Amino acid sequence: MICKELLNHDSVRNEPAEQENILDLLIATCRAKADNEQYMHWAAQKAELCHKQGQETERWRSEADVGYVMTHLGQENEGLAKLDEAISHLDAPGSIDRMDAFIVACKRKINALNELHRYDEIIALGQRILDRLNHYEQHAKDYAEDSYRLSWSDHPNDRDRYMDFSRAQAWGFMAQAYAMISEKGKVKSEKLAAAQKAREHLARFDNSNYGKTFGARRMIAPAQMALGMYDEALTTYAEIARRMAADTLNDDYAVILRSRAIAAHAKNHYVEAYDYQTRYADLSKVLSDSLMKGKAHEYAARYHDQEQKLEIAQMNAQSQRKTIIIWAAVIIIMLISIFATWLLRQWRVIRRKNLVLVEQIGEAIEYKEKYESLTPGSSPLRATLQPSGGRKDEGSDYSQGQKAQQVTPIEPAIESDLLSLDNISDDELFLRLRHAIKREHLYLDPSLDRQKIMDIFQLSKRRVGAAFAQGSEFTSLADFIRDCRLEYSCNLLVTRPDLSIKEVAAKSGFNYASTYSSDFKNRYTMTPSNYRELKAKK
Repeated sequence: MICKELLNHDSVRNEPAEQENILDLLIATCRAKADNEQYMHWAAQKAELCHKQGQETERWRSEADVGYVMTHLGQENEGLAKLDEAISHLDAPGSIDRMDAFIVACKRKINALNELHRYDEIIALGQRILDRLNHYEQHAKDYAEDSYRLSWSDHPNDRDRYMDFSRAQAWGFMAQAYAMISEKGKVKSEKLAAAQKAREHLARFDNSNYGKTFGARRMIAPAQMALGMYDEALTTYAEIARRMAADTLNDDYAVILRSRAIAAHAKNHYVEAYDYQTRYADLSKVLSDSLMKGKAHEYAARYHDQEQKLEIAQMNAQSQRKTIIIWAAVIIIMLISIFATWLLRQWRVIRRKNLVLVEQIGEAIEYKEKYESLTPGSSPLRATLQPSGGRKDEGSDYSQGQKAQQVTPIEPAIESDLLSLDNISDDELFLRLRHAIKREHLYLDPSLDRQKIMDIFQLSKRRVGAAFAQGSEFTSLADFIRDCRLEYSCNLLVTRPDLSIKEVAAKSGFNYASTYSSDFKNRYTMTPSNYRELKAKK
């Protein structure tokens, strides 16, 4: 609780180093409590913090913690994969810190493998720890003194203690793994060989300084039991019990009682075995009841704490909600007013622009017609139109607009004293074709296309394409025809207010009113209806 409050304190919130120290305390506390969910939470948070600070060694040390807890919580494959990733990132000489983090990551994986009974892999990892320690001793100068956790410059004896401790633990892990292989193996020769290896590593462990400590004796006792070294195991457990003194109301002491019962039974000391087993059963019941009561109290305390926090949060949320609603309403009203004002101004601006644009469109069309009528090179090409029959549309719409809707293909009559169309430039050919198409209103024919132009004027496909694509400002014949139709429709929209937009489209050579409206808007940035309305108001 203290650490959690410190993490949110102003003196810590902006100090990554302080945050890291507190996270270390939280990780150690959760490991001691066997609170694996919180253990993984704080380890992951520390890994993220170290990664942000560029402390990759500490990051992967913490990632190894996360991987171990994942295996403990049933995510075996994911946890082992994360442990392997951490080990691979730390498996390189060059730094004392990195060496220590590598050893820690290996030990985390050894603990996970021990729970999974994968003892062969434990032996390999123990050997990797020993190899790294040997490499350090042989190349100590190559390891940088950039210690994050370890610094032996001022206290050289610390180095010897560290080496003794790390080697002894590796021997202990390997002794226990060989012992379990010996106990559970099926081939007699393999069991004997594993037992021999276990005793060799156990002897090295016992001869180390660390092997004589309280923690070391607790670590090695299961290996003695697995090897059938019951006298040694009973001696070890007696020593552990002596050092624990009156601190016997815990799981560690229950394990000791259970192991002593097994060892006494194996030595045919049945009375002692019965006594240890009875005490183990009684202690287990007390621990179970105590655990349940403790959890019940913890859950109740958490529930009441959460209930109070929830009540306070609800009150604050209700107050904030009211404030937010009031401010939101004020802001929305202001935004609506601003938007409505802006929308009105924009509408007026657009309307003024459109009025100017309508006038400019009309002037541009008028100017274009005058310019095209004065363009030189138009006279040599003429066409004779033949009526195809059918009734005339009553009330001519615009000049001779309906001629093109009642004509059949015509043959061009070329003056005998003029050059052939094949010999003139693309620019001049375009001027002549434009003059003929506009003069005869051929563009009002909805089916007018390149093939018809080729047939009418006896020109090749290449010549027609080049005349419009290269000899004009238009990209193609279709672009030119569309331009003619749109200009023609502008006059119809003004001179024939009785026609609907659909009728205007049809009389201008468009097959579909939707296509007409889309093309009109793309060209003039307004719809035909807008154009007619604005033009009427001019």
